[in-house]
Amino acid sequence: METVKVYVDKILLGVTAALFLIMVAVTTWQVIARYVLSNPSTITEEFIRFSLIWLSMLAASYVVGKRSHIAFTMISDRFKGKNKVGLELFIQSAFLLFSLAIMTYGGGKAISITMSQLSPSLGIPMGYVYLSLPVSGLLITFYSIVNMVQLLKKDKTTPMEKWDSVEYEKAGEVL
Repeated sequence: METVKVYVDKILLGVTAALFLIMVAVTTWQVIARYVLSNPSTITEEFIRFSLIWLSMLAASYVVGKRSHIAFTMISDRFKGKNKVGLELFIQSAFLLFSLAIMTYGGGKAISITMSQLSPSLGIPMGYVYLSLPVSGLLITFYSIVNMVQLLKKDKTTPMEKWDSVEYEKAGEVL
């Protein structure tokens, strides 16, 4: 499962990086076309909007996999040992349920409703935009399962805790 996670991480990182670079290039073209050529493109704004939706959803999946998403830790910081692991398992279960019920199932419903609706500029079915919901929902489901398995194994340290401890050690060496 860990090997699959590594490959999924690499693919997601590559896709999101490529999508970001494409968005930068298209935005640059839009600015040049509008202000230098005085001939603004009619499709770039919609393309950027749809790309941003996909980028956000895929990046959200990636950070769930890395367990480095935004979290309110005031309560979880008070727990230690098995209680903390139990709370983390509960949180990952909530991620799993939300991603399956809302993102995957609800996203599938949204796709079926909007597949016949075309976007104004690009003329693509809006279902392709909504496809980002179940795709990222399935990725978050996968990552939640992987995270729960990792929590049940020996190493209970999250990637961010490992990173923080390394940074503190480096800071101590510098001082």
